[in-house]
Amino acid sequence: MKKTAYLILFALAGFVSAASQSRPAWVDNPAAVYPDRQYVSAVGAGPDRKAAESAALASLAAFFRQSVSTRSSIRDRETQVNGDYYSRSDISLSIETSAALDSLIGAETRETWNDTPNRLWYAVALMDKGKCAALYSAELDRTAREVEALTAMPDGPTFEAVARCGKARKLAADAAGYALVLSMLDGPDRRKEVSELAASAAAAQDKAKTIPVEVRVKGDSGGRIKAAFASALTAWGFKTGGRASRYVLDVTFTRTAAPRNAFFNTRYTVDAALIDTSDQAELFTFNIADRESHTAGQEDADYRALIGATRKIAEAFPPVLTEYLDSTY
Repeated sequence: MKKTAYLILFALAGFVSAASQSRPAWVDNPAAVYPDRQYVSAVGAGPDRKAAESAALASLAAFFRQSVSTRSSIRDRETQVNGDYYSRSDISLSIETSAALDSLIGAETRETWNDTPNRLWYAVALMDKGKCAALYSAELDRTAREVEALTAMPDGPTFEAVARCGKARKLAADAAGYALVLSMLDGPDRRKEVSELAASAAAAQDKAKTIPVEVRVKGDSGGRIKAAFASALTAWGFKTGGRASRYVLDVTFTRTAAPRNAFFNTRYTVDAALIDTSDQAELFTFNIADRESHTAGQEDADYRALIGATRKIAEAFPPVLTEYLDSTY
């Protein structure tokens, strides 16, 4: 009986030893199998194969994200000293969350290993520098062509052109991520080219926003409602004024006395629509309604309604305008 027990223990010890010896070198040091001169690699672990592969790809992305963050900071410092090399823009703020880091082009899980005694799977994810650099260069070329097409304005400055240029700026932000990843793959340094692309898209959008927008308001005797809308449009970069404008923001402001309780009450509504007068198309609408009260009298309640409406316009109209422009193209 004792002899049988010894044999079983010996066999188990041999099994554990064999499992330990079969541990691939890449689990602890992926560069030992996939040299840094040719690959970027990372290891992940999980309770099953799929989880390990996902963890490996996430680790690979985390490596790039951390490296991109470091290089972005360095680039910002370089820009302050050498302003003629990389143009400074808000694009650097979005590099760390760009599509380039959400889904690495050409990344793959090459091997997996099941550490059976510890009930753990390992996977190694990698990118072949040469192959992936070619893929990123091609993606940059495609993005540059798309940005150029989006920023073209054959019909001159229009709201549609503003929206197209907005999309072009987002693509340029993604391209900045692609360029930094490309440089970390030992590919050509195209960051200056991408920075110029972003500046071009921003300049095109600024040009598109030179279209004047006429603000017409009914029921606004003091001009406060008009001023609130004009301020919001100006803050976005548009020009306001001019009766020959192609675009008109048509607004109606109404105030009505509401039933009294312990206060004098005034209900108000603001109904606005942006109109393209070239075809009378209604591009988007904006509507708010609320009530204001005062103890002194109806005129005071009316005045509070006016102030309340201007405050709500300032708060609520800019996001509606932004949403329209973001969703138009």
